[in-house]
Amino acid sequence: MDAKLPIVQISLVVALLAPQLAAAGTLDDAPFRVVVPNAEWRVDDSTAQPMGQDVFIVATISNSNALLKSVVVKTDLKKTAAASPLDELCAGIRDSFANPAVKKISETNTTFLGYKARTFAYEVTQSGQTTYNEATVFVTDGKGWTIACVGRPDQKEEIRKIIGLYRKKSR
Repeated sequence: MDAKLPIVQISLVVALLAPQLAAAGTLDDAPFRVVVPNAEWRVDDSTAQPMGQDVFIVATISNSNALLKSVVVKTDLKKTAAASPLDELCAGIRDSFANPAVKKISETNTTFLGYKARTFAYEVTQSGQTTYNEATVFVTDGKGWTIACVGRPDQKEEIRKIIGLYRKKSR
């Protein structure tokens, strides 16, 4: 499995590819659903966008009025010798911090909807523009999930609230 998911790549895809997604389907096997608070928010999940081997952007949640986005990345995990698939996924994110465009702010062990998870806070500066990002990573049922929430650095509080749009599915 190539679980290395570069942060810069996630951030650039948020900015470039996310508007191309349309409506309904790629989150069917996700352990969560997305509940948007009002009509300003849009969920686009009709077409998976490949990012690399077994790694796909499966949904974009956006509020164009507030310039906030969230991108859901799914990694189909294969059996590996790695002790922890979560650790392996997170290693790929940590590798991205070597990129001079990325400034790591924090890494926190947490839980997300009952799953063991890690949340990374970081900034990415490309072409003189900086975005603040919080990415929550977790693994369930042979799939790695990364939920990246993105906006301007002065929107940190709003960005932190985006993760609340994700709710555990009833089984």
